Amino acid sequence: MKAGNRDIKRLLGEIGAFIVIAFALLVFNYHMADQFAEDAASINLAGRQRMLTQRIAKTLLQLQYQSSAENRISLEREFRDAIRLFDQTLSALEQGGTVEGGNGEPVRLRRISDAQAVILISRATQVWQPMRDDIVPLVTVGVAIPSGTIARAMALMQEDDRRLLELMNQLTTRLENSRANMFLWFQVAGLLIAFATFLLIVDSLRRTAMAATQNSRRFESMATRDPLTGLFNRREFENALEREFASAQRRAGSMALLLLDLDGFKAVNDAMGHDAGDRVLCAVAGRLSECARANDTVARLGGDEFVLICPGISAKSDAAALSERLIEAINRPIEVEGWAARVGASIGIAFSNQRVEEGHELLRRADRAMYAAKQAGRNRYMFVADMSA
Repeated sequence: MKAGNRDIKRLLGEIGAFIVIAFALLVFNYHMADQFAEDAASINLAGRQRMLTQRIAKTLLQLQYQSSAENRISLEREFRDAIRLFDQTLSALEQGGTVEGGNGEPVRLRRISDAQAVILISRATQVWQPMRDDIVPLVTVGVAIPSGTIARAMALMQEDDRRLLELMNQLTTRLENSRANMFLWFQVAGLLIAFATFLLIVDSLRRTAMAATQNSRRFESMATRDPLTGLFNRREFENALEREFASAQRRAGSMALLLLDLDGFKAVNDAMGHDAGDRVLCAVAGRLSECARANDTVARLGGDEFVLICPGISAKSDAAALSERLIEAINRPIEVEGWAARVGASIGIAFSNQRVEEGHELLRRADRAMYAAKQAGRNRYMFVADMSA
């Protein structure tokens, strides 16, 4: 129940983590989309600055040769508008703010943070402000401007316009490169987040698979193992008996079945209690497993009754040697709560080659031999053939 609760909590935690990651990606995408939109506006307006420098120089040149008063006023206004837009945009790029876009709508710009772009804007400001302060007073809308004044303004423009145009070109290129780098980092960040999510999913699947495997093994153990001693239970013993019995018949070989019942266990259990009795059973189970061969099957049938399936043993001498080792091991004192508990074992031995047609018959024969061993004095082994004699 506790393991199930832990699995549920872990699952809820993983779901929460997925939700957080998904939300973080959504916020990050929204933020980056907003950043890209602002960067695009900054790049477009930085590009417009180049056109404005050219428009300022062009209107001054046209004013120099324009004789129509109406056309002059239009050109002077165009000149002033170009000056205002350039000044407004340069200030917005440097400090952040609102500027008029190409369609006349206001455009919000954030302050440029790229270090190289900031340097270029600062240099452009140093060039622009003195030039603006020199030429703007020379051009007044609606007032006739002497040709010499326009020529002077053109001369001032020629001194700095090329440098200003170069700085605006560099600024546009820098903003475009900065945007490309930001997009690259965005892709890398997205890839890392996606990879982290993938690892989280893989880890979740791995832990789920491990938990399923552990549960499967636990359920399998519950179905095949004795919960007290860890030996195979009666059900698994019966499966193993049928399997090994059929195998021995196919090979025309033999197998031995050793059925073991403890002697003196009831006295220990009554005198020392059930907990002590359980410890004795576990100790006996461990000693049986130590004495058994690697391919033998050791099981607890219930109570103080154990059994060994021994494939390939056909000689009475081999079965007798194994039984003697088992009895000797079981006879050793078992320490329980400071007391030395002592038990013995009566063993009945049956072979599959004794005209036995099925595994259950082999078990019945071994059972009779075991009771014969008890009747003969306990703590010994008895063969079915000896019992018949």
